[in-house]
Amino acid sequence: MLINLRDRANKLVVKDILDIDFDMSVESIDEDKYYVNINNIYRLDEEFITQSDAEERMLRIAGARNHLEEELRSY
Repeated sequence: MLINLRDRANKLVVKDILDIDFDMSVESIDEDKYYVNINNIYRLDEEFITQSDAEERMLRIAGARNHLEEELRSY
């Protein structure tokens, strides 16, 4: 599974979700935009209007990663 991210220079990168070192959090850059930080290098290439929307997306990413790891263990 591939995921669209932005690096510190705001350049778009696409990474395999299994190759990423996750340490996620939600951050507000300004009053109307929230971002999901994937780790200290990348953030998700999406903006959210509310903190809860960003948190929900963060939890879905975590769930997808966990699901992929479970599938690999069963393979």
